Amino acid sequence: MWTDLIEQYSLQNIVIYTIMFIIAMKGSFDFFDWVKLKYKEKFDKDYNRRMNENLTKEHYESCQKRFQESVDAYNNMEKKIDTLTETINTRFNKIEDSIQRLTESDMHDIKGWIVERHHKLMAQGWVDDFTMDTLEKRFSDYKIEGGNSYIEGLMNEIRALPHTPINKGED
Repeated sequence: MWTDLIEQYSLQNIVIYTIMFIIAMKGSFDFFDWVKLKYKEKFDKDYNRRMNENLTKEHYESCQKRFQESVDAYNNMEKKIDTLTETINTRFNKIEDSIQRLTESDMHDIKGWIVERHHKLMAQGWVDDFTMDTLEKRFSDYKIEGGNSYIEGLMNEIRALPHTPINKGED
């Protein structure tokens, strides 16, 4: 029987017929699956419910994934805000320290300037109005910046000076 088949057909023909048979079988199975699906779509009462459940489940999973991405983004943003707040606080503290040092430096400059003016004016024996006004303004800044009472004593001595030059030769 096999020998008759081999004598009657070539090996090439047998391979071609076998492949065609396999393709026909696959096509038949695909056709039966398609018929079965169409039958279920038409006659299966639960098919639509299951399809809706699947769509709902897919939508739920999609929403859950987007929600988790939003939570992750929020947490990431919160970490960045915390880092930024920490950086701002550090810089603010540095600025505060710098301002404090500048204020103290200015206070010492004013103190030295008033002491220098005091010595000059005491030697001169009088103070003009412009210099007195300038001294009062600088003394006010000195007190605002936290200056002590030492300069206040010097200012009282300067305030006691006459505002016009005294002529020593006239009596």
